[in-house]
Amino acid sequence: MSKYRAGAIGSTGKGNWGHGLDVAFVGVSDVDFVSIADDDPEGLKAATERTGAKASYIDYHEMLNKENLDFVAVCPRWVGSHRDMITAAAEAGVKGIFCEKPFAPTLVDADAMIETCERTKTRVVVAHQRRANPYERYAKKLIRDGAIGDLLTIKAHGKSDLRSGSQDLVVLGTHMLDSIRFIVDSTVLWATGHVTQNGHDVTLNDVKSGTEEIGLIAGNGVSAYYAFENGVSAYFDSLPRDMSGDNTDSSFGYEIYGTKAILSVRTLPEGNMFIHEYNQWVPGSKNEQWKPIILDDWGIISSEYISLSNEIIVKELIDAVKNNRELVDVSTDSDGRAALEMIMAVHESQRIGGRVSFPMITRENPYEVWRREAA
Repeated sequence: MSKYRAGAIGSTGKGNWGHGLDVAFVGVSDVDFVSIADDDPEGLKAATERTGAKASYIDYHEMLNKENLDFVAVCPRWVGSHRDMITAAAEAGVKGIFCEKPFAPTLVDADAMIETCERTKTRVVVAHQRRANPYERYAKKLIRDGAIGDLLTIKAHGKSDLRSGSQDLVVLGTHMLDSIRFIVDSTVLWATGHVTQNGHDVTLNDVKSGTEEIGLIAGNGVSAYYAFENGVSAYFDSLPRDMSGDNTDSSFGYEIYGTKAILSVRTLPEGNMFIHEYNQWVPGSKNEQWKPIILDDWGIISSEYISLSNEIIVKELIDAVKNNRELVDVSTDSDGRAALEMIMAVHESQRIGGRVSFPMITRENPYEVWRREAA
């Protein structure tokens, strides 16, 4: 059998190359990495040398038309170009796409990409690398095996760094919300959100364009609540905090509360996981102790964490294409859209002042709607 042909699309200076997606297909068995596209000449040269691609293109459309690719990595962190790149790759006959997160800037874009990929039978995975991490998969196994009793709720937190609030929710919170859905293994029924700027509810005066082409955002503080069909609830927050001195440790991660125990899953992809074998944590009590969970086979140097997670994802994508089967335990385009919907629901809830039912009726950026209605 001949090898699959793979390439990558980036845009140096306009989203760059994401978290190692440019080399995700390089050196993978059954794959020949043949081409690279970057609209920045210097970036193209560097990417060609870095990946060892045989051919290079300024225009990714030309690459897609000439190279007869089976797999493509859509690498820019900036999301504004994802729709055009994914649509072009799917229309060119690409069988599988590995896309950087966030998946899209709006649900309109996400819907359009998924519609195209379903029509062309193109499989898409999104770079929510936590799903490929052994710790997150082990956490799900512990829940399935009854180690924490019945699952009750998950409390997730953004990095709450200088991007706290809406920026954090979109750019990094997409990981948390995807993880929540992976762990809960159910569908969101409805959500509520509270968005604030320096402690007050956001107004139209607080609305601004976010970085990385994520669209309009508002607020340096967000709190969200999600209700799932199976009765489990989930929370997410990203609130301003003191970043000076010893307060720089990331809050990025989540706690899983069950009827028997609590799991704490933090600092992935490195792996930082604990179990509290009681269903309440009371500081100073005899039941205060958290026990670390260490997976020895993930004891590797930090520079390899993301590349190994990417390798797990692309191997799953390749095998799904090869055997014409569904993707398992990785984040698909539908999962990327679902995480985005959870994000947009926070802002829509703030806009309307109440619950937002799923699937959301509003598919545009809620702040675009708010501005238009106020005009």
